[in-house]
Amino acid sequence: MSKLTMANRIIYLDNAATTKVDPEVLKSYEEVALHHNGNSSSIHQVGMDASSLLEKGRNQVLSLLNVSRTHQCIFTSGATESNNLAIKGIAFNYQNRGKHLITTVIEHPSVLNTFKQLEELFGFEVTYLKVNEKGKVNPLDLAKALRKDTILVSIMAVNNETGAIQPIEEIADILKDHPKVYFHSDIVQGIGKVDIPFSKIDLITFTSHKIHGLKGCGCLIKNKSISLTPLNCGGGQENDERSGTNDVAGIISFAKALRITLENQNQWRYHIKNLIQPLVDYLKNNTELYQLNSLPEENPYIVNFSLKNKKAAVVVEGLSREGIMVSSVSACHSKGERMSYVIYEMSHDPNLSHNMIRISLSKDNTEDDITQLIKKLDQIVKGIR
Repeated sequence: MSKLTMANRIIYLDNAATTKVDPEVLKSYEEVALHHNGNSSSIHQVGMDASSLLEKGRNQVLSLLNVSRTHQCIFTSGATESNNLAIKGIAFNYQNRGKHLITTVIEHPSVLNTFKQLEELFGFEVTYLKVNEKGKVNPLDLAKALRKDTILVSIMAVNNETGAIQPIEEIADILKDHPKVYFHSDIVQGIGKVDIPFSKIDLITFTSHKIHGLKGCGCLIKNKSISLTPLNCGGGQENDERSGTNDVAGIISFAKALRITLENQNQWRYHIKNLIQPLVDYLKNNTELYQLNSLPEENPYIVNFSLKNKKAAVVVEGLSREGIMVSSVSACHSKGERMSYVIYEMSHDPNLSHNMIRISLSKDNTEDDITQLIKKLDQIVKGIR
């Protein structure tokens, strides 16, 4: 049994895995779930009321991203489904043009494993772009990889382990000269945190629970000119591209979470930037113990470092016993995974890759959270023999 009790205060520093639900978002969910519980596909009055709310949420999401004229919004169960729908939907629908796809070696597992399945089961050819020691793709490498039979490029906006920001605008500008190549970006870790050129991306995926919304609701924003082969066949919801009964309450609360996040983007970033500086200073002042893997001056939301001569699993467990929650590998990895492939692609060092720790923050974190983290981290690391 955990040593933690209800009297202990949890310091939650794993916000890249999931965030705490905003009370206003939860309030919106409860309101719709209790008072507008009709099926949005039903033709009676209660169903039509739900359908009206659904379209209100859809229009709000598109408006908040300033892409109402050019893009459509497909609601899904989350980013994993959205990524699968975007990648497979393009691959299957446009394979008559070509079967060459491009992505990177550091994508989220829901992207990488989708490409691997397309290779292994459906005969597609995938080029995996390498990254530099900062975890970033060189746009020139993308330009060189493009072929006449290329139909899709998928590159995340912000890496979920290191917070590295990819050159999305430069990539989009390169692809302007290749109108038959579609550009997909998983922006889960970037939405509301860094500036993203939404209108320049053909297919955009993100999810509610990373922006203080509820789990189980995500979306795929796609250019209106694009057609997708659906993964779910059924009643024809979501323009027949994602069948299944819509979670109207989840969608309305998702839209609210997005609005709150974007309205507060600059304020929250300033707050987080100030919070992490003592942690960054501590890591840089103890280089015999730690290797800093992230660029917190570019993206303060994620501070990623490796232990040079200690086991990350031991430290993460020790911090957890003190009520401080951090991660060692992405929560979306298999529980049996013991190495960060992202850190390995950056460093080519197995030790650093096996002993990575990720600190990820949100608006809810405080100065005391970081003070306690530094104190306990120092005690635990120096106490391991």
